[in-house]
Amino acid sequence: MFRGLCDYFVTVGSRVASSPRSGYRGPIVRSLLAGLAAAFTLCILAAPAGAASYLPPGKKVYWGGQGGYSQNFIRDFKKQSGKHPAIYNYFISWNASDSAMHWLSFRLSDSRAQGSAAMLSIAPESTGLSPRDLARGRGDAFMVGLNRLLAEHGEVVFLRPLSEMNNANNPYAPYNHSGGSRGPKNAIGQLKNAWRRIALITRGGEVATIDAKLKRLHMPPVKTGAKELVKTQVALMWVPLSFGNPEIAKNHPRNFWPGAKYVDWVGTTWYSPYRNSSAMTSFYNYPLWRKKPFAFAEWGVWGAESPGFVNQFFGFLKSHKRVRMAVYYQSASLKTEFRLSAHPASRAALRRAVKWPRLTGVAP
Repeated sequence: MFRGLCDYFVTVGSRVASSPRSGYRGPIVRSLLAGLAAAFTLCILAAPAGAASYLPPGKKVYWGGQGGYSQNFIRDFKKQSGKHPAIYNYFISWNASDSAMHWLSFRLSDSRAQGSAAMLSIAPESTGLSPRDLARGRGDAFMVGLNRLLAEHGEVVFLRPLSEMNNANNPYAPYNHSGGSRGPKNAIGQLKNAWRRIALITRGGEVATIDAKLKRLHMPPVKTGAKELVKTQVALMWVPLSFGNPEIAKNHPRNFWPGAKYVDWVGTTWYSPYRNSSAMTSFYNYPLWRKKPFAFAEWGVWGAESPGFVNQFFGFLKSHKRVRMAVYYQSASLKTEFRLSAHPASRAALRRAVKWPRLTGVAP
């Protein structure tokens, strides 16, 4: 909407300036041109500058959800949770094929049609690509294609790459469940460089400038013939586990931090079997990222009914002011252990909780 208004101001201004009466500068025309100039300046200042959080207004908190890959599922989440999702999450494979990009364009269109901003959780599990491969540019075709797709979409998208990178359940994590290394291809340094490369490419800009930044990071140039990648309205979400799986010192999220300029949001995941909030509080307050807006990129009831956890979660939201997004997880395929319809007591507690005035279903 804001981009449309900017286009409108530019169009009107050009028509006024080029009209047959433009030589006349009476008070009405002068006032109109001054107003248009101010509006155009605001548009320039508000234009994407390569890094932005796209926070909700005031002290609002985005409400989000997931579970399924069509508009019907977005509508059903509103029905089940009691509130329209400002954010809707999709899990996306690292696939640069035309058919995969075409399918993803439909998901972006679905979220827009339903008045939600898309969150894309991207990871290379099914491709065999390692963090080292990504850092060296072997995944660039997907990232360049994604940049183009996001530019065509023209609206804010929240991008969550390599989520829970300190979770041994994910093949791109550096350590297995016993704490042993998965080798240099999955090293933490490679993960951090992969993240930085993702941020630089998906945000867009002149390719020569991106290549210079990559060179300083000891990475090869972007694999593209283009001279420029369109600047996009993308917010990068860095989402590790609050401590790590396994819980060992070298798996603490601080070791995975890619640097503040590559991250727009910091977040984590929280589920009902793990109700101890001390790890959440410690992660939330960690000095490296305590100036970043905070998101629960996934949270929810897992397994047994737990309306008490729903109430506990909202208590945390209300007492931790940097939390500006909460995305309820039902799993991509609506597995019974996560699905709201399979947890009527927890769902009832959630429907009461989402009446909290600061929670918004309005997309950026």
